[in-house]
Amino acid sequence: MLKNPLRLFNLSTFLQTQILMLPVLLLFYQENGLTAGDYFLFQGIFSITALLFEIPAGYFGDIFPRRNMLVFSFSMFLLRLVLWSFLVAGVPVFQSNAYWIILAGEILYSLSKASYAGVADGYIYDYLKSQHKTDRMLQKYGKMNFCMSVGTAIASFMGPILYEKYGFAALITIEIIFNLSAIGLLFFLPKVPSARKRIKGLKSKYKELYAISKNALKNQKIKYYMFYSGMLAGTTMVFVWSFQPLMKTAGIPVVLFGVIYAINHGCRALAGILLPKTLSFMSLKTLGKVTFALFVISFLSCAAVVRFESPVLGFILLTFICIVIGFQWSFTMANISRLHTYIGSEERSTVSSVNNMISRSIAGILLILFKFLLDDISLQNSFFVYLTIFLISLYPLSKILKAKEV
Repeated sequence: MLKNPLRLFNLSTFLQTQILMLPVLLLFYQENGLTAGDYFLFQGIFSITALLFEIPAGYFGDIFPRRNMLVFSFSMFLLRLVLWSFLVAGVPVFQSNAYWIILAGEILYSLSKASYAGVADGYIYDYLKSQHKTDRMLQKYGKMNFCMSVGTAIASFMGPILYEKYGFAALITIEIIFNLSAIGLLFFLPKVPSARKRIKGLKSKYKELYAISKNALKNQKIKYYMFYSGMLAGTTMVFVWSFQPLMKTAGIPVVLFGVIYAINHGCRALAGILLPKTLSFMSLKTLGKVTFALFVISFLSCAAVVRFESPVLGFILLTFICIVIGFQWSFTMANISRLHTYIGSEERSTVSSVNNMISRSIAGILLILFKFLLDDISLQNSFFVYLTIFLISLYPLSKILKAKEV
């Protein structure tokens, strides 16, 4: 057995997150005849379909070896790349159905993300448990997220540069190579046995799945944290998927699109590696309050980017929002680590998926709403609508602040 398989897992995660197309995805949509409205709509569908896959994926992560589920997750993303490669290659039947091909790719990606989200943290915890080192969960989970964010940050920086020189064909080819390498590395990881015995019958599986989910959502120690974290994470998706339309509106050059995305994921990487220090400096409750205030300012910043249409001001304000997302990511990771102290190993992946389900549902609703808002009101006023909706998160935040447990 490898001396430290989690390092190999981190390397695999780093390679799989080399998503070069991310900062120019809107351009990929438009090159294939789709609109900005379709862009937001598909990201909303992405979140909703990920929601549908989330809990079942987490549940099967409790039944089957988590390594197998990770291989499945990475393979779904690889299938998306292969599907889109035919579109980029100019195959007539694919080009004539570009709308549905791109949508199918996003659905495959949602299945990949759902399978990963409900299993990755559970794999780390159960491996540490087998080594009697569960006290290092926060550190190891933070490092995994650091590798994930650094990988995406590097890819985001390089993506627009490679796109301007070689086009989308080169981006997809490189991504396929990286993903094949990532999948290969997973087979060297040890299989961490699931604590759950297999249950016969699909009906029995869903009954237990429902019971675990219901108990998690009724648990007073975790439910408000999950709802607030979900609201933050779901709202973050509005910011992230607005980056490209905002940069186009502000007149920021395409080559700098990747810089903003690199800063975004760089801030997430720092949030992951600095998570223990962050929580030693401020409590999770304090972090929640600070993040709420920063989110309010971020909505106003988005409106300002649209209002002034200045490349310099736009770049500065979007960089600020990237930093704010780092705070959100710190809260999300701390909340997930906290969850593991209140749930048993046999239902670890399922409850983790319930937590992700909340953010997916919020993100899906908000992003789909964006398409209809853009049909009726300006982009600037859309952010004021979202700010009003975000104020709903004051309720779970107030419950967290009033609770005695820190």
